[in-house]
Amino acid sequence: MRITCLVEDRARPPLRGEHGLSLHIEGDVNILFDTGQSGLFIENAELLGVDLGDVDLAIISHGHYDHGGGLTHFLDVNENAEVLIGRGAFRGRQAVEDGAERFIGVEEIMDPRVRFVDGDMVLHDGYTILKGFSGPYRRPDGNSTLFMESASGLVPDTFDDELVLVVDGPGGLTVVTGCSHNGILNILDTVRAHFPDRGIGMVVGGLHISGDAPYVASEIHEFNIGKIYTGHCTSEEAFKVLGGSEDLGVLRTGTVIHD
Repeated sequence: MRITCLVEDRARPPLRGEHGLSLHIEGDVNILFDTGQSGLFIENAELLGVDLGDVDLAIISHGHYDHGGGLTHFLDVNENAEVLIGRGAFRGRQAVEDGAERFIGVEEIMDPRVRFVDGDMVLHDGYTILKGFSGPYRRPDGNSTLFMESASGLVPDTFDDELVLVVDGPGGLTVVTGCSHNGILNILDTVRAHFPDRGIGMVVGGLHISGDAPYVASEIHEFNIGKIYTGHCTSEEAFKVLGGSEDLGVLRTGTVIHD
């Protein structure tokens, strides 16, 4: 399996970055995991030699603009792939800071190729989507400014649409996550419950931790992860704290990971 980061917040020329995440996963199934916030992932894919026309399936990890904003662009360049997105991802979403609201959701796309996911799903032998992470660990502190629209107005976002991809390979399980809004510890706890006989060889994606990094670092070691590649919503502080106990790799636009 080969994972290529098409978009992340940072990049070196001629590649360009934006606040967001998009990963191309090449294996028995070719998957686009998230699209960033624009069509930039397409430009970077061309420079990196990634053919998005060969993608079999797209997955949108959750309904935030920096992960699903480029979806319409993907549908333009790929005529066949199905898109999987969690039920509820198109609900209105706002970031509220200092009393000011900012829309951070994804506009609803009415396309027959877009399919809503209501629960766990086996995509292919060794490829599984997990949905629903009700573990015992704290949610990220960074969720405190994130809200969703409801009949009674804005309420704290539950992120019940969040999807995580798990790929079972020779090196163990690879867990691919967008932002880990349900908490990376709860996600790993759910993965372990579904695959009790398989170790977690690698985690790839955003962890959405900053000031709560010491708490995560104090708990994550119990999962015995081989390697963590992270960036995007993982703060520099979190890198420093987690780097003291975990094998960390930096995820940037153009990063290529082999399993």
